[in-house]
Amino acid sequence: MDALSRLLSLHPVRAGLDIRCRFGQPWNLPNPALPTGVAPYHFILEGQAQLQLPDSEALTLQAGDLVILTRGAAHHLSIAPATPATQASPVRLGSTAAPVMLHVNDDQGGGSQPLSDFLCGQFHFEAPHSNALMQALPELLLVRSAELPEGDGLRTLATLLRNECGGADGQGELRSGAQAVVAGLAAALFGLALRAWLARGGPQPGLLALLAHPVLQSAMQAMLESPQEDWPLPRLAGLCHMSRATFVRRFQEVGGTTPGEVLQQLRMARAARLLSYSKLGTAQIGEAVGYQSEAAFNRVFKKYSGLGPGAYRRRSRAAEAVGEEGGG
Repeated sequence: MDALSRLLSLHPVRAGLDIRCRFGQPWNLPNPALPTGVAPYHFILEGQAQLQLPDSEALTLQAGDLVILTRGAAHHLSIAPATPATQASPVRLGSTAAPVMLHVNDDQGGGSQPLSDFLCGQFHFEAPHSNALMQALPELLLVRSAELPEGDGLRTLATLLRNECGGADGQGELRSGAQAVVAGLAAALFGLALRAWLARGGPQPGLLALLAHPVLQSAMQAMLESPQEDWPLPRLAGLCHMSRATFVRRFQEVGGTTPGEVLQQLRMARAARLLSYSKLGTAQIGEAVGYQSEAAFNRVFKKYSGLGPGAYRRRSRAAEAVGEEGGG
């Protein structure tokens, strides 16, 4: 498994896609702030939109642009933002089994003004083990897929999502399995966006910057692959062909943290996943992430998550059961 895949498996992000908007101009769509860990996103399929956050200049979004607000900030998406909030009319595509709800306004492309067609959804960062990933992202993550190479996965995904969410006009015949397909495509959206953003040198200090660094990534890959092992500084520095002092300094500059802190984050993220989805006992999980003492593991995990391993497992299993009952 490659390093980015390992990081995403340790720091899971759930994806949801539930609305497609097709608005004729003018339109104005206010979006309230969301709780910590919930990141709304908008994927522009056709036309333009203006994204406005409080105390910042408006950002013009074009067809192919994907924007993720990783901290759940309140924002407006609009053409002609001074107009009143758009009164959108929900249109269920075909049946209750449709993957998304189509929202239209009174002038759905019937006039001379261009149409704006976009998808809206949310990414959910699972606390606490996805906190480090969320904090490594900028508050506003923008990927312009039109600037990516022909055949890039994100560009292809836009076409697939459009086809599965009602076709070109949003009201086409639904295909068999559309709900499952859209759920899978939405799950892939975050990984593809992250890959494109990393390729363009986007990372700020944090886990992703370390992963993208041409030299320090060797240390990150080693810790990701085997977090249960001992990783003293000389060993990590050797992997990067640096002296210990140079390695520590560069790691701090690029990652904004220390190798020991990153290793502990990776260990606890893996432990959280094992507590949630495996039948291993607490002592076995502690050993699997590098702790020979169950008491030491319990102490560190509680500091990390706010709960002891047993309480965390019970809460995680209860939340999973509720999700299954609710269909999600």
